[in-house]
Parts: sequence; C-alpha cells; structure tokens
Amino acid sequence: MANQGFLGRNRKGIGRIFLSKRGVFALLLIFSLLFLFISTPTTFRVLDAKTKQPIEGAVALVEWTSTGGLPGLSHTKTAKLAEDVSNSNGKLTIPGTWGRLALQTPHIKVYKPGYVGWDSRSIYLGYLGNDIRVDHSKKRTDFSMKNQNIFLEPWDEKKHSYISHGHFISVIIDFRDVGSTGSELKYFKAIHYEIPYKRHEWNIIDLQGK
Repeated sequence: MANQGFLGRNRKGIGRIFLSKRGVFALLLIFSLLFLFISTPTTFRVLDAKTKQPIEGAVALVEWTSTGGLPGLSHTKTAKLAEDVSNSNGKLTIPGTWGRLALQTPHIKVYKPGYVGWDSRSIYLGYLGNDIRVDHSKKRTDFSMKNQNIFLEPWDEKKHSYISHGHFISVIIDFRDVGSTGSELKYFKAIHYEIPYKRHEWNIIDLQGK
C-alpha cells in the first residue's frame, strides 16, 4: 500500500511536469504566431540615381490592401495608408503593422519634383515611341520589404513627358475605406507640381492638331 501511495504521488508529479511543459510549449507557439503577424518598421534611403547623393524631401505613399465581399464577388480595398518624407540623409521610414497586413508587401510610391516617380511594382521608362501621351513602363522585380536604397532618376525632357508620367504616378485609392479625403496627403500635394507642365504639353498637342 505504501508503494502504491508513492507511485500515485509520483504519477501526479509527472503529470504536473508534463502539463507545465505543454503549457510552456503552448505559450511559445502563441508568441511565435504573434511574431509572424507583426512587421517592424522598414527604413529606406532615397538617392539620386546619377550622383548617388541623398535626396531630401521625397514623399513616400504606402498602401496596404485587403479583400472583402462574398466568395465569387470579392473585391480589393485599401486597408491602411501611411506617408513619410525623406530627411537630409535621404532616409524615410515605413511603419510596421500587424495581423494579416503584416504578411503583405505594401504598394509604395515615392515622388520628388524634378525626378521620375518611383514605384515598388513598376518602372517608368518614358513615353512610348513618339506619343508623349502614352507611358512606357515595365514590371519591377527587385523590390522586397527590407532596408534598401531607392534610386530616383532625374527628369529628362528628351525621353520623359508629364502627360505619360502623370498616368504612372497617379494612385487609385478609395479614401472612404480609410476615413480620408486624400486632399491632406503629402504625396498628392507633391505631384500637383506637374500639373502646369502637363497643361503646357496638352496645349502643344492641340496646336499641332494631334
């Protein structure tokens, strides 16, 4: 009987150890999952593509999206927006996020007057052929959400046009999804710089009767 009591107490002790190990494992699993669903801020450095010098005052617009609606009728909508402006060292920071958005690579656009706009998904090559109204671009394949340099190409009137560039730097966002009007965004205020030059190009096209 004494041995049975000893064995009984020993089984309880072993059970507590087992439960405590299982509890620790569960906590580790939870923290691991939380870590996977949290992204930290990312720092970029904006540089002149020719001089390799830092560019101050470049505006970055960052968009995260989510999918909503019923199966078969789903649609993509803006889930979160963020902005930052590069400092004297050319550095700008994209904030971290959490949940499903942390698993997503956001869409980033960077703009500074006097330079070609930068896009994390595509590259503006200029206007297509002899038609300044049509933009020529290609898919970007070298971007990932990690600390890296962003090179802005200086504006070249011989191969760039404000009309075609306007299509490239424009953003289609439903601001109602994020409670914004869009008018307060630094990015949109920055790209307004090109409006007079775009009008001038349209006037030339009208005069030429194209």
